[in-house]
Amino acid sequence: MPATTSLKLPDALKATIAKVAAFEGKTAHALMVDTLQSAMDDAVVRQQWYADGETSYQDSLRSNAVYRSADVKAYITERVRSTPTPSKPKQPNAHALHAAKPSAVAKK
Repeated sequence: MPATTSLKLPDALKATIAKVAAFEGKTAHALMVDTLQSAMDDAVVRQQWYADGETSYQDSLRSNAVYRSADVKAYITERVRSTPTPSKPKQPNAHALHAAKPSAVAKK
């Protein structure tokens, strides 16, 4: 069974919700539930994006391997240009993030 929650809304926001809900053919309740669900879906995706970024950052620190953006852009551009019969453009070479540390990625 759904949980009941009480919200205290400013009068102006309540009036806006009523207008938007009427325009969309929904009840104010349905509009608020849909809006909250959409906001939570976005928040979950955003949190995963941050977590994936942190994982990638930690992988870069661990491997000491990074790629130059211009090399990656050229590689992706060549891959796109060769569609629908993809050619095999040369993958970009990894470079050391910190010159003093050994890189876990072998140079090509």
